[in-house]
This record gives sequence, C-alpha cells and structure tokens, in this order.
Amino acid sequence: MEAINLLGSTLGLGFLSGLNLYATVLTVGVGIQLGFKLPSGLEPLEVLANPWILAVAGIIFVLEFVADKIPWVDSIWDAIHTFIRPLGAAGLGAAAVGLGSFQPEMVVIAVLCAGTALASHSTKAGTRLLANHSPEPFSNIVISLVEDFIAIVGTWLALMNPEVALFFVIIFLLMFCWFAPKIFRLIRVEMLAALAGTKMLYYLLKQFLTGLFGSRQFAGTDNIAGAPISYLTDEPQTIVRPRLSENLPEKYSYYLNDKPFFDERPDHIRCIAGKGIKKLKNSVGYLFLCDGKLVFVSRKWFRFREYEVAHYEIEDIHFKKRLLLDRLTLRVNGKKTQLFFFKDFEKRNDAAFEILKYRKEGSRQ
Repeated sequence: MEAINLLGSTLGLGFLSGLNLYATVLTVGVGIQLGFKLPSGLEPLEVLANPWILAVAGIIFVLEFVADKIPWVDSIWDAIHTFIRPLGAAGLGAAAVGLGSFQPEMVVIAVLCAGTALASHSTKAGTRLLANHSPEPFSNIVISLVEDFIAIVGTWLALMNPEVALFFVIIFLLMFCWFAPKIFRLIRVEMLAALAGTKMLYYLLKQFLTGLFGSRQFAGTDNIAGAPISYLTDEPQTIVRPRLSENLPEKYSYYLNDKPFFDERPDHIRCIAGKGIKKLKNSVGYLFLCDGKLVFVSRKWFRFREYEVAHYEIEDIHFKKRLLLDRLTLRVNGKKTQLFFFKDFEKRNDAAFEILKYRKEGSRQ
C-alpha cells in the first residue's frame, strides 16, 4: 500500500508539473511553510519550502501566469518548456524518494514522472495551439485559469489522496495513447513555428542593429525581402522562383519525380495543412503553385498524400499575418480551406499569396 501511495503522489505531481511546474512547486512549498504536514514517505519534498526555491518559482510563475494567457505567446512558452517541465517533474519524483542516496527506485520514479509530465505537457500545448486558431482571445484565458486551478487543487489531491490521483493519471495516460499521434503533430508544428519565429526575430534584430551602427544591409537579402512584387504582369517565373522556391528533401524529390505536375518544377513553399484538408490537418508539407491548380503534398504514416485544388474552384482568398504563423484561407465550393505558413524574412509568404491571387483572377477571365 505504501508503494501505491508513493506512486500515486509522485505520478500525480508529475502530471501536474506538465501543466504548470511552478504552480505545483509553489503549492507544495507554500503549504509546508503554512504548516502542512507531508504524508509519510514524502518528507524529502520539504526541500521545496526553501525560501530561495519559493522565490525563484514565484517569479517564474508570475511570468507564466501572464504569458499563458496571451494567444501564441503561450505556444512559444510551451515550446520552450517542452524539456523543462519533464525534467522538473523528474526532479520532483527523485526528491520525493530522496536525493541523499542513489536508489533504483529513484530512477524508476524519476523516469515515470518525466514521461507523465511530457504527456500532460504535450496535451496542454496541443490544446493551446488549437485555441490559438480560434478568432476570439478569451478561450486562452479561460483554459489557462482552469489549468492553474487544476495544478493547485490537484497538488493537494496527489498528496492527500494518492490512490485517487493514481486512478486519474492512469485514465489520462490511456486516453493519451489514443490521441498521441494528433497531439505530437501539433507539438511538431509548434516547435517548427517557434524555430521559424526565432530566426525571424534574429533577422529583425540584426537589421535593426545594422541600421543603427552601419549602412551595410543584411547579407543574402538584397533584392529579395525589399524587392517589389512586379512579376504579376510579364514573366512571373523568372522573378518569383528565386524568391519563393526552397530546396526539397530528397524523399519528396524522389516521390514527385513521377508526378506530371512536377515536370515543370513549379514554385513551392513549406507550410502546414489546416482546416478543410481532410486526413492531413496539422501535417507539415509543401504547397506547389502549379499553373492550373494548387497541390499540397505531405508525408504521413510513412506514406505521401496529396490534396489539390483547381484555380477555378477558388471562390475567395484571404491572407492574414499572425504572431507565430501566417494564415492563408481559401473558400472552395463554399467551404474554408486553410494553410499556415512559417515566418520568413524573405517574404515568401507574401509572394505565394500574390501568385495565388493573380492566378485565381486569371482563371476567371
């Protein structure tokens, strides 16, 4: 029974650490400071009542409390904490067993806590990414407040009723196994978007510093980011191709060599499938801008899959820049189809939108 209680408490804390690591640490530490007595076997967790630990956890908790309620900023924060939360959960599990001496049980508990935290963190991050695509900003605030409440109340439950906590964790892990593929696709999208956003910020910062301390332009961007989109009248391919096309992975090139539309080597851009692209939603792939149609190609479950739309089928097209991803919305046969572009300092996203808008109008003439 003692082993079950220890497992329930540590896995419960691991699960909650994946949602909000700092709220979990603060709840335990402040509770001890206020006179809460830890259950038998969890006395090593008294280290969390150290004033320095509480001060650091409190400061970062305030930062997370604010960041977690701002659309897309919360996703960037989650991307940064993909490794921090599982490592923090592993530390809590090891501390519960006792850090004074190395024991095999400590390693097992730490690994289980880290895995549980990674699962709950992935679910949280995937849910936030979905919420960020909603048109209103209030869902982020509501979800964040619910997570904070669960972290605080759940910590008390994990310590005082470990059997109940263990039951809920097992149910969650079983459900997670079912939804894991979709969740990890969302996490991959989030990580790639955060990486692209970081590169964009680096470019903007370098441009700012260059303009502040010198007149030399950023290498590699001459006549690219600042070039006017003048290809709409004469020879689009000669101007667009250097600005838009990217190197394809070898597996994509090998697969596309047998496709008729690829014979002309159409311009293409890396993007993410969104709403309206059945069976490929949240898949990362490439959008090919062919003469008479658009073709999105992605690799899912070790197979290549395609989605195509003829230009004449596009009734409306809309492009909106957002904080982490730029969104392209097409209305096809009365239904919305969305694609998301990564941030790019060479303005490939703008070029792709202008090409699509130009060809859509041309298909109706």
